[in-house]
Amino acid sequence: MKKIKGETVCYTLSVLLLLLFIIHTIVDYSRYDSTLNSAPFYLWIVVNILYFIIPAMIVFIVGIIIRKKQKAK
Repeated sequence: MKKIKGETVCYTLSVLLLLLFIIHTIVDYSRYDSTLNSAPFYLWIVVNILYFIIPAMIVFIVGIIIRKKQKAK
């Protein structure tokens, strides 16, 4: 059985989180109605960034660190 590298898992998870951000933002836009919501839509996008993009960046950086440590061995 082939061993899965840690950085590959991190990079895949980062891409998955980025895709989820895009999909979730599109779904939020389709559900958004300015007459029913007091918050502007850009705040919904900021919340999605907090939930998806920031963790994706953290996981991506962890993948880079793992790659550097494996190359140092």
